[in-house]
Amino acid sequence: MLLENSLLGESLPEKTLCLTFDDGPGKTKGSIPGPKTEKLAKYLHDENIAATFFVVGKYVEEYPEIVSKIISYGHLVGNHTYNHFHLTNLFDSGQEKIVLDEIVKTTAILQPILKSDIVYFRAPYGAWNPNITTYMNMHISDNKKYIGPFHWDISGDDWSFWDKGATAEECAEKYLQLINKAGKGIVLMHDSTADPVSFYPHANRMRQNNLTFETIQLLIPELKKEGYKFVNLDKIPEVASLL
Repeated sequence: MLLENSLLGESLPEKTLCLTFDDGPGKTKGSIPGPKTEKLAKYLHDENIAATFFVVGKYVEEYPEIVSKIISYGHLVGNHTYNHFHLTNLFDSGQEKIVLDEIVKTTAILQPILKSDIVYFRAPYGAWNPNITTYMNMHISDNKKYIGPFHWDISGDDWSFWDKGATAEECAEKYLQLINKAGKGIVLMHDSTADPVSFYPHANRMRQNNLTFETIQLLIPELKKEGYKFVNLDKIPEVASLL
């Protein structure tokens, strides 16, 4: 069942991080800026780090092979809705059925790839409230075990760096500062951008300028040097108790 309060990483041991990536999967040819979900997943695998990728249904339909690769590299894949709409805005305007469809439709798309009854869920923008929880738990009927919604403890707003065309070095420095300040927790980053242009006019620019893969290549060596360890979301005590 989905919970009323979003899950965080507060119970993780000190210097323990859960890396999470939203809005993919995405693909960019060559070494130019842009989404590089598969390369990111492989790099983390090669560094013996398991992460969670919260994927958007419409992009899973476009790149199902990338989702299969993410899983083959030992990562978790979660449901981040089909269109990346702002769920509380929809729900509060009486469009509860659209909210339900956004979640259930994505689960159905993922099922043949994941082959699991466990569905890790994160709402776009972290937008969620207890009323949605009540409605979803009453109306979801696909017999899957939903875990979530997941929030985050640390976010350097990587998307804002890509919006202004900043460098991976600038973004990595911001994340390193925030991680060291928090000391532990769930880290939010974006391996692509799924914002509808109608909601965020600069969405295409943010996607095209994405340097999250390059940022992670800078961050991981520094974090390892400082003694950080990495676990997946299912290792958070509260989450493990729900499985």
